[in-house]
Amino acid sequence: MTFSILAFCEESGKIGVGQSTGTPAIGNRTFRIFPGRGVFTVQAGHNFYQRELAAALFEAGWGAQRIIDALDAADPYSNQRQVAVLRVTGDIAVRTGSKAFSWNGHRVGENYVVAGNALVGPGVVDGMAAAFEGGEGEELEDRLLLAIEAGRDAGGQPTGQRSAVLQVFKDKAYPLFDLRVDINQEPVAELRKGFDWYRPLAQHYAECYEAGTIAKYRDHLTSIGWPTSPSF
Repeated sequence: MTFSILAFCEESGKIGVGQSTGTPAIGNRTFRIFPGRGVFTVQAGHNFYQRELAAALFEAGWGAQRIIDALDAADPYSNQRQVAVLRVTGDIAVRTGSKAFSWNGHRVGENYVVAGNALVGPGVVDGMAAAFEGGEGEELEDRLLLAIEAGRDAGGQPTGQRSAVLQVFKDKAYPLFDLRVDINQEPVAELRKGFDWYRPLAQHYAECYEAGTIAKYRDHLTSIGWPTSPSF
């Protein structure tokens, strides 16, 4: 019961996921990101063990379609799941099981894939794809959030959403953005609020990590004239 977008930006080297679902605390239960290499999601009746198997196969260097085929062979409920794999080389594969919650489907574009199930209709994934492509020139994190906002605005899931997540890496082991809303009536709207306030801290923390320094985030925000506490 999820709609997701997985994407890679060749120009910046960023890779990430935007996702929202009708279940609480989606976090990163369905997906894994491998900085500089790729990303995948196993959703629609997600299974932790299937996710871990996919991660192991990805680490072993298997191609996108081969990973999906292996998951299918190891999973008696594969026809109920949705699996997407994207490698930064352009190797992309996605499968929506024939018994995944309806409406279900996916769209594939250049360096991105959108997948969703238990949706009000195809307009959700179409709207997400259009929003992502329309954001060309923006940072990847902005485009991912625009996409899941478009999915919500197109109707999302018939029963609404309860959680959402945005995770973006560049070329390091740590994420630039790892934001989530675990339980909320309007999780995508809450994710937007958190993202807009947090944005200046992404580069700040990256610089601290690389320099091995400790700096108070409030001092940084004050120095750039940013509110030190969110107003929501």
